[in-house]
Amino acid sequence: MADSTKELSLKHIVQLNDLCPGITLSQIYLFIRLARQLKNDIVLVQPASESELLTSQPARALPPSIKIFLQKACEIPYDYVDGCWDILKEHVWYASLASSEEIEKAFSQHGHGLGLTFQTLYPPQHTCTNTSCSRNMKGQLLTKAEQRQVVLYTLSDGAIPAYSVHLYCESCNVNYHHDYRVVKNRRIYYDGIPDILQVGEHQFVERRLIELWITSRACHETSATNCARLYNLTLSQKAPPSGWDFGFTLRTEHVWDSFTILSLLEDFSQRQKTLTVPHLGLQKDRYTEAVKARNILWVVVIDGVTVGHPCCAVHNCHIPLGNNRHRFCPVHMVSQNHICAIVGCEAQITPESLTCADPGHRAVEKIHQERGQARFQLKERMKRAQVAHPNDALAEEPRIADINDGEELGMADVDDELEEEEFEVEGSQGEAHRTSNTKKTKIRAQFGRKRTHNEQIIVAPCGMIIARETFYGVEGVASVVEMIKRAFHGDIKPDHIFFDNNCTLAKMVKEDPFFDDIGLTIDVFHFNCKHSETDIFCQQHCNPAAYPELASTDGKGWYFNSSIAEQTNVWFGGYHAICREMLVDRYNFFLDEMILRRNRATRAKLLKSGKAPMIWPTNNMMN
Repeated sequence: MADSTKELSLKHIVQLNDLCPGITLSQIYLFIRLARQLKNDIVLVQPASESELLTSQPARALPPSIKIFLQKACEIPYDYVDGCWDILKEHVWYASLASSEEIEKAFSQHGHGLGLTFQTLYPPQHTCTNTSCSRNMKGQLLTKAEQRQVVLYTLSDGAIPAYSVHLYCESCNVNYHHDYRVVKNRRIYYDGIPDILQVGEHQFVERRLIELWITSRACHETSATNCARLYNLTLSQKAPPSGWDFGFTLRTEHVWDSFTILSLLEDFSQRQKTLTVPHLGLQKDRYTEAVKARNILWVVVIDGVTVGHPCCAVHNCHIPLGNNRHRFCPVHMVSQNHICAIVGCEAQITPESLTCADPGHRAVEKIHQERGQARFQLKERMKRAQVAHPNDALAEEPRIADINDGEELGMADVDDELEEEEFEVEGSQGEAHRTSNTKKTKIRAQFGRKRTHNEQIIVAPCGMIIARETFYGVEGVASVVEMIKRAFHGDIKPDHIFFDNNCTLAKMVKEDPFFDDIGLTIDVFHFNCKHSETDIFCQQHCNPAAYPELASTDGKGWYFNSSIAEQTNVWFGGYHAICREMLVDRYNFFLDEMILRRNRATRAKLLKSGKAPMIWPTNNMMN
């Protein structure tokens, strides 16, 4: 419906001047716009039986607090408010919402003391949606409400004070919030995706601001910490009003939860499902199960990139760590946590140590601890941590606790290297020193957790990422073979696969019928620079020149971009600093979401350039 403020007739203006002498046209327009902003607040105080207020009939009267606010904000006598409402209520009820600096200023100056703000976040309906509820069947409004102060983070106005109102149905015990309802301690999100999302107990964020953060993360590998810093430094520099219970500083966890909630809602909406999560418990754990369920989605590439997450110190163990500071997963914690950290030693550790009583093993641990505490070691670690896209853009003095994993739940210091260390033991008293020369290595030790080895991805030559998989141990060719079979099966298989170690892979699968109709070639750069001309098998079976269909029509180049995986990994590797300390569920969810959004952007670019990207039938692909 059009904005009714533009449809006021001369008759209405004459009536108002007769009833309210001296009122100006600007005061009339401001009255309509302010009262429209308060429509939900007006409905809330009406009798429960007047459900027609939601459809065709405006409220008969205004509550005292709103009358006082309109009197002060419009600068009219209090006695004029009822007269203005009687004449203008039809225009107010059907006018469109309009934001302006004048309206925001009016609420800031006159509304906060009356419990009114420019933004009051209500549920999308004022009635119970349970069809078996007696209030629903009677058409009664929900009148039991709880109002609380919150902060709303917006794109255009920064952080602003707001109120959130929950409506409670006393008949069926359902609590209706702005973007979800609570039924038996479960949050059930409404269908569709709202323009404003609750991301904390008292924090709400505009959807378009969340989309800006996600785009920044997908295109520029911006961390959640830097998203929050950028917002606080540039878009949100207001101070909360006097007496407001919550500060306006945006925190990293708000950005993370915004990303998680919006991504889940988009995924569930696309699949025509309803997102349901626990209402009780910690916010950081609320979406864990939903994230795990979404992580069934596959995204892959045949080239490795050194992006990984902490994992169990037992080689190739895929069981997630219970805590990022633990050495072992919950299963191996029981069997391995009391075993000496020296590789190959099965002796019990001594108290307050990670090694057994062997003098040589104790000496190795001592050297490990000394090196971990040495300042030069900390400097070296910081150099390694200073990658192209740091997690926090502001340079701050690092704390030891931020560099070392530290101690938790009785766990000893865990080395930030997350790899086996090599030592040389000399002398009868177990004197030891660390060595970088593998030929002199006498002892290997694993004092901390491990880190997954790499991420493998499969990319189409057009740039669309088809699949992603985490390799825990090494980038073994056998693991790549299994990955290919998981990504492609049935009739959905590529005609050619480029992989820089296809000469080894081709030998391994030469008797495997799965690969009978797949060409296993090496990209041109690797073939020319890194593969021996004397390797007859490689030259005969993996030379791209042996496949004329790969060459361009003029014979001067190649039809396909065989280096696309390595080019994609340049983008993918930008997430190393962001992901390095994530537990596995958030790690997979985040990377999958970044890949999905990049694929959407890539597909849009291909369509815009006149290409015709196609989608393989998903019923033949792995779920």
